[in-house]
Amino acid sequence: MIRGIYTSASALRAATLHQGRLSHNLANIHTTGFKQVLTLRQAYQVNAMGRYSADGADYLERLGNLEQGLMVPDEIVDFSQGTFESTERPFDLAVEGNGFFRVQTPEGERYTRDGSFHRDTLGQLVTRDGFYVLGADGAPIVLPAGATSILPDGAIFVNNEQVAQISLANVADPADWVQENNNLFSTDAAAPLDPNTVSIKQGYLELSNVEENVQIVEMMRILRLYEANQRTLQTHDRALGAVLMVGEV
Repeated sequence: MIRGIYTSASALRAATLHQGRLSHNLANIHTTGFKQVLTLRQAYQVNAMGRYSADGADYLERLGNLEQGLMVPDEIVDFSQGTFESTERPFDLAVEGNGFFRVQTPEGERYTRDGSFHRDTLGQLVTRDGFYVLGADGAPIVLPAGATSILPDGAIFVNNEQVAQISLANVADPADWVQENNNLFSTDAAAPLDPNTVSIKQGYLELSNVEENVQIVEMMRILRLYEANQRTLQTHDRALGAVLMVGEV
């Protein structure tokens, strides 16, 4: 009976965490370059169940598995590419392929797929939060005034003269990325990316890869799971109370 309480309680906790991540995804459905968070659930322990002879000496057949509740669900970032939206703004950029823009923040170098950049009053190319976009030399990109064009390999031309080169980075294992606030990622395993392996699209933004319908259906499924385990927990609690009452008598 106590095992049933622990099993239901662990499922409630896992469902609550999963629901929170789904809400986070939906809240960022219109965030440029956002990567949705997926949840992987796993049982604490799975024990095989079988049928034995009356004296317990002979194993007759396998009946299935008995799970010992759910572990805290793992968080997995889905790095699949979102769709592109045309903006026709010269400093809006999207990466087609596996690559991240390098930006300088007060906490150090970070990485993002959000290419909604602009040129500040000092001529520096910055993110919507004011972080500096880094060039191939590792320094913030500074742009003089003039007509700006950006080639697919990241070369920046102002008035037909190349003035900078956008730098992209990636990791060998996507699990090395750590998702942070402000739509940023951090890692100790980032390496410069060959600009010929990806394509930068000027005048476009990559939209979030969150599918609203899928998230809502999953939220409904998790809600039903939560309600079922809540009823199970209440049933075990009432049964345990009855047992304790009998014991007192």
